[in-house]
Amino acid sequence: MRTTLLALALALALPASVSAGDRLENWSHGEATIYTHDQGGPVAVGQVKADGQLVFDWPEPAGVGQTLGQTYPPCDGTDTSPVSAPDAAFWPTSLFVGKGKAADRELGSLHLASSAEVMAWQSSYGQKDAADGTWFQYVYVGEPASVETQCRMPTYTGEGEDNYEQVTEYNLYFEKGWNLMRNDITRLHAAPSGKKHAASTRVSVQQGPAGDVLPGLLNSRGATGGLRPARPPAPVRR
Repeated sequence: MRTTLLALALALALPASVSAGDRLENWSHGEATIYTHDQGGPVAVGQVKADGQLVFDWPEPAGVGQTLGQTYPPCDGTDTSPVSAPDAAFWPTSLFVGKGKAADRELGSLHLASSAEVMAWQSSYGQKDAADGTWFQYVYVGEPASVETQCRMPTYTGEGEDNYEQVTEYNLYFEKGWNLMRNDITRLHAAPSGKKHAASTRVSVQQGPAGDVLPGLLNSRGATGGLRPARPPAPVRR
């Protein structure tokens, strides 16, 4: 079974080279590399040190295959784009940790979230219970741009006629380069079975370090270990 790594309370700041300033607890795999994917395959974006410390070193993309306008089409019933620069390049990351050249030994996917519960929901694509909290995603944007809109979608839970209105509010103000998107779950819907769904989400760009959460590691058996208070953010190397 694929291991899922949970990294929380990182000093998540955003120039080209960043020390994350926090670490994965109970890390025992030595030095490893943090990757994401682009059109050509795995791309290294950082390291896990032997003690579990996360250090990011964000590359300049060689080529990006999608735009902001394609990623955020109109969702309010009009044909007006909610994006100020629809042709801006957009590269969302999906982080994982591996060893060896070209990540030939994948150790697990790396998620940035405010709790193990939020991570479990987000990494299961909504199959597990949603929880109040936040998950984060690094993205590259090719030029300064904004996305401002509110999307509403009737959603059935699959339990008889039970349904809710799923609301996503976007207030994104991107700088050129690497940005950290913050997804706050602000309202839950409980189905008749008790299963919880994320009914409202507010999406923004994180300003400054995200140091209000706890770090932990979720292993392949679903057990979380090593939760501890966050340390102060590490300085950013510009």
